[in-house]
Amino acid sequence: MFDGMRGPHAFTFAPGLPETEHPADGAGPLLSELDRQLIRTLQQDGRRSFAAIARELDVPEKTVRKHVHDLVENAIIQITTVSYPSLFGFGTIAMIGLTIDPAVPVKQVLQAFAEHPAVDYAVITTGRYNALVEVLCHDSTGLLHFINDELPTKPGLRSAEVLPYMDLYYQEPAWEAAQSKPTRSQRTESYEFDPVDHQIMRALHTNGRAPFALVGKEVGLSESQVRKRVGRMIDEQVMRITAIVNPRSLGFDTVVWIAMKTTRDAPIGEVAAQLTQIPSITYVAITAGRFDILAEAVCRTTGDVMRLVDHEVMRVDGIADTELMFCLDLYYEAVQLPHQEVAAPIE
Repeated sequence: MFDGMRGPHAFTFAPGLPETEHPADGAGPLLSELDRQLIRTLQQDGRRSFAAIARELDVPEKTVRKHVHDLVENAIIQITTVSYPSLFGFGTIAMIGLTIDPAVPVKQVLQAFAEHPAVDYAVITTGRYNALVEVLCHDSTGLLHFINDELPTKPGLRSAEVLPYMDLYYQEPAWEAAQSKPTRSQRTESYEFDPVDHQIMRALHTNGRAPFALVGKEVGLSESQVRKRVGRMIDEQVMRITAIVNPRSLGFDTVVWIAMKTTRDAPIGEVAAQLTQIPSITYVAITAGRFDILAEAVCRTTGDVMRLVDHEVMRVDGIADTELMFCLDLYYEAVQLPHQEVAAPIE
């Protein structure tokens, strides 16, 4: 598991989401069982060799290569990096709940938000809000600009409630892994991330399977030096290379946000830690504002959601109240990573 990282919110939220020209319509692409197996494998390790995958699945390597190529070319998956937004200078993140004038189509409003460079995720929901958008900003000034200058320009917007993230606590972009919750490592609190690491991650952000030799030419390192740095970042859990895919492509048709308030005597961090252990929960953020915690869950059916809330979430110590918001339509937008000057690498 990779705590504190959002990526493809793999559907997820944060640098690394695949761009889509249109939202999922609920039907999803028609995938073969081999396609699904390949996606699951590449979500665990986006750089796993075609030869190794072929041996595991007992199919010819050329078949694996063709299917993966088709999945990428048809924009069903994107193999990219998932990392801490703060490493790229996104120090302020917020979820914004929108209410929209009933006379204005919700999709029309949300498409306007999805095109904004600061928005990496937008979803039409049921419940208190008509929609949720996640915004990545460099600092509080950037968030203020978005709230003061950008929100008022959106036609049909009645109100906006801003829920700043105090801590982006947990993310699991692999949906199958989220269902079983294997033992996860401790969160990485610090990492000496230099500009060369940034450039390597930027190159792999565009193509997670780019040959290390080509990445090395781009950043001025040898192939072995790039491999060493990438391995270190993965081991330290500051980066993951994975296949990003809409969850509905793998049969997870029901995505919900669970907004929670905690009891006064409950440390919010401890409550968040308990939530990360629950199968189906893929994202946990500690927030300021009306709610203390926002969690995303990816399920197959509404029955699974009911069991999740009744038998698992409500049994977590310290939760006082919950609100469910079902996701009806999903929009993703790949955040443009800022350029950084690269100093001469010291190896």
